Amino acid sequence: MNPSQITKVLAVAVVASALSCFNTDQVKGGSGSANAPVMALTEVTNGFGRILPYVIPVTDPATGGPTAQLIEIRSLDDLYNNPSTDLNPILPPAAWPVAAINPANATGNHFVVVSFTGDIDETSVLDPTASGLANNGLTGSITVTAYDRATGESTPVQGRAFINGITYFGAGPSRERWVSKAGSSAVTARTFERDGVEVTPGIGFPGTSDIDSGVPNGSFASAGNYLAKNSFMFVADTDGDLSTYETFPADKSLRVVIKGTELGQIEGGVRSSRGFYLQNGGVATSAIAGDDGGSPKPLLDGPGGRIVTSPQDLDIDVACDEDIYWSMDEACQPHTMGPIPSAFPPSLSNEFSVEFYPQVLPGEPLPGTTISLAYTVSPVSPFNFTEFVISPVVPFPGQDPLGAQSTAEVVYWHKSAEDLFGNKDSASPDSSLVSFVVGSDCPGLVNAPVMPGALMIASNEGMKVLDLDGFGQGTGDPTHDFIRTEYNVEFDLTYGNIPESGDISKFPFNPNLELQGIFPPLTADTTTLAGGSRGVFTLTQNTSLSTALTSHTTMGSISDVMVGHPLDLAYNNFECISGGKNNCTSLAFQLIPGSTVGGRGNNISNAPHPNPPRLELSPSCYSPLIQAEEPTMMGLTSTLAPGNAFGNPATGQAPSGLLTESISYGGFWGPAPTQTTCPTFVLRQQIGHFLFLLDATNSEIVVLNSNRMSIIKRVPVVSPRDLAISPDLNILAVSNNSASTVTFIDTDPFSPTFLEVIKVVSLVDSNNRRALGPTEIVWQGQGEDIVIICDRSDSMALVSGNGLAVRKIISGVPNPKLLAVTDRSSSVYNTGLYYAYVVSQSGSMKIFESGPDGLQGIGFDEFIGEPLLDGRSGFENPSAVLINPGSQKHSVFVAYSPPTGAIIDDIWLDSSPTGPVNIRLSPGVVADPSRRGKEWLMIKQYKDVFSSSSIRDMAVDDLNNFGSISTAYSVYGGSNIVAHSSKALSRPSGGAAIPASYPRFLFAASSAGFIDVLNITDGTVAVAPIRVEGVSVLAHYWRQ
Repeated sequence: MNPSQITKVLAVAVVASALSCFNTDQVKGGSGSANAPVMALTEVTNGFGRILPYVIPVTDPATGGPTAQLIEIRSLDDLYNNPSTDLNPILPPAAWPVAAINPANATGNHFVVVSFTGDIDETSVLDPTASGLANNGLTGSITVTAYDRATGESTPVQGRAFINGITYFGAGPSRERWVSKAGSSAVTARTFERDGVEVTPGIGFPGTSDIDSGVPNGSFASAGNYLAKNSFMFVADTDGDLSTYETFPADKSLRVVIKGTELGQIEGGVRSSRGFYLQNGGVATSAIAGDDGGSPKPLLDGPGGRIVTSPQDLDIDVACDEDIYWSMDEACQPHTMGPIPSAFPPSLSNEFSVEFYPQVLPGEPLPGTTISLAYTVSPVSPFNFTEFVISPVVPFPGQDPLGAQSTAEVVYWHKSAEDLFGNKDSASPDSSLVSFVVGSDCPGLVNAPVMPGALMIASNEGMKVLDLDGFGQGTGDPTHDFIRTEYNVEFDLTYGNIPESGDISKFPFNPNLELQGIFPPLTADTTTLAGGSRGVFTLTQNTSLSTALTSHTTMGSISDVMVGHPLDLAYNNFECISGGKNNCTSLAFQLIPGSTVGGRGNNISNAPHPNPPRLELSPSCYSPLIQAEEPTMMGLTSTLAPGNAFGNPATGQAPSGLLTESISYGGFWGPAPTQTTCPTFVLRQQIGHFLFLLDATNSEIVVLNSNRMSIIKRVPVVSPRDLAISPDLNILAVSNNSASTVTFIDTDPFSPTFLEVIKVVSLVDSNNRRALGPTEIVWQGQGEDIVIICDRSDSMALVSGNGLAVRKIISGVPNPKLLAVTDRSSSVYNTGLYYAYVVSQSGSMKIFESGPDGLQGIGFDEFIGEPLLDGRSGFENPSAVLINPGSQKHSVFVAYSPPTGAIIDDIWLDSSPTGPVNIRLSPGVVADPSRRGKEWLMIKQYKDVFSSSSIRDMAVDDLNNFGSISTAYSVYGGSNIVAHSSKALSRPSGGAAIPASYPRFLFAASSAGFIDVLNITDGTVAVAPIRVEGVSVLAHYWRQ
């Protein structure tokens, strides 16, 4: 052995000695625990030092270099929390010396020992059959191979395997114990009779003495401890005689493969005596000292074979979300293989190139350019740094239903990896490529239009979105007849509003496609990734062309939906922490039209153009991962204005305008790309809102991204029944039926307790009156009260919106079922009061008038009467109520089902004294019996227009709204200023108030699985019923 080789072996031995000073809870050879509940790898050693587990010094925070404290990598979290770096790499494994010597420098065979936490089931490792002799008596759960890194040839190392000194010998073969433990440092070769002849075949076993061969003392530290039921030993032996001392093959990479049950290519194998399989397998690699073979390269599948990967080169029908497994010919420093997983998604990296060609239809040539994806790289196991899993931060685009496919390419650059001995060829120009075709079995991606140009729908198939914009470039069917210039579309004959051929996509009719100089540029797409809208009053599709935008398997029955803050408050390209930041998307440049106090975040009055912008699978920013283009930049004037949203197929007239009548809905509101001087903007990515779903099946609130329909968080709650949100969108209230409580969840994205429960209130007032079984809950629009009806106590509870404490409980409300609450009146009658409508199971309606009551009171803070219904006592079989946000007379829609069929009545305050009226008279004042007289009447009725006999839910559109105008809580609610997009139903205007929204359409979800769409003004049918199987909830922005 030359001096440099001795130095390397001794250096590793010093490291191994240092390791013995820590992590003493691990078994280091010796007896394992037969009762261990799991089977785990403890150590792989060659006697000269440790090969596994990998070891890294603790990083010096001042210098970034190593300290004297060492950490064993026994889980991937150990690696993620202590990642290797150029300044502080994983320590090298122990090598074998060139000569056939043992760790005490006496003559001896090379060997390797693998130890576990539990005793080994011999039959899982040692093969007791005659066929096992051809594989060194091994089953294959542990193998020892010599890999020729120049040719890719892998051959079994010749040797003999032992567990606790036991091996199999002969043609039988027979189970024999060759050696016994003689203390912790020595081993005795046993003499026994074989076929009538005494033999001592264990001479030469590591730790034995061999006087005849000049080894009077073969002991060395821990030699005896390697004889244990939990330790596997493999000894070099090419001639069947351990006393002819041998080395492992030189000029090869030696690989000890221990099979476990984790995902990857190393699966199944080693089993404990109790039947537990090894959890994490591993691959221990090292070499004869001086034979580390240079820089690492991809592992080859035999001489001249292809590189070992999964998927393999030229594979087809690969799942779009499949990780790529890549094998190297020796253990590598993880950080040199790419960015390891961390708290933040990575930026593009150059160890691998992970790219895909945009989807093309069969037979079409591949596009000229690829799209690059960021990725993370992690070892498959904490004990295997030869195989790595490459995880793109987003899936590849799969084959869409029209047959368009994507081809992916993964390239490894050979100059990247560094092995554990410090070898790296930084100048190598070589690379290895794997190409595969992405298949069709992929979850559909979603890019849905957002409010105010959308209606949220819950159904038994999942969440759906009704498109009210009609010209967006979201996910969907791209089919369009570009040859014919006139409008050409055929509809499903069963459901006439579903286009099935011709001009299915309406995005190509967007007139802004012809506008020069807009940014980002607009072009029509031929794939479902950006196929675009099918038109107004159609259901949005995902890339799989399904209208179910969430899976019914990810959540249970959704019984309520509430819309919260705009998503851009939490996710935007200015606050990019991984990748390219756009400084022009800062809040400092955001305008809120209509707001008198500024504010932050996207407002509810303006819609992005397009609505939505197209997906961008390879964005510049990877955290937050938005994956979509910004709305069209402000500066130019949009040519897409209110107009003909439907077109006329009979005359060939194409859709040419928006359904909205508002000039503020459409337009170019987006930010500029990053630059030195930034112009202002109104809307930015992430478009959409936090969407709160009440999952009654799983007793939780599911928080969704309304644009991408991805789950942000789940918040467990007790027996949730209904949702309400504060007017400033900062708190979500949940009625808890069985617990008779209300849970309050923080929904402010800037709060440290965002999406956490902040308070639970029991419904007991100061007079010890208790409300039981809360059902419907509404947060009054000026923030004054949270109003709750309770069916088990026939009462209504009022919780102060300002302090979240029970203010009052009102009894005498028999069998309450439905609830709607108005704003405080500041227009028309200007009474300064709000009203609550409570409909009972029997159909009677009671009307609550707010306070304050008392000596100077202007309201009774109590129920005051019922509506006049022309001889009817109520609403037969009531099913839903809905406040009409466009009414200035406290209008409420009531849906009910008499035997003649479904009906919706519009009830409003028809007459009332003007201005606030004190409930108590001053002394000496003569009372006017009618001075506080108020009368509610039915002013409109919708009937004989519905697709079934009963209605499950109702909503209206928000296309024409003034929600961006600032408003304030009432003095009873705290007088808080809400900069924009308040849930209050009115807005200040010239000293009075105007409705926050002027809806044109009334949507009714029928029990037959349709959504009926009516013109509010005259009650006529606007479009044919829209098929939505199992529809249960319709949610517009001002839903209560």
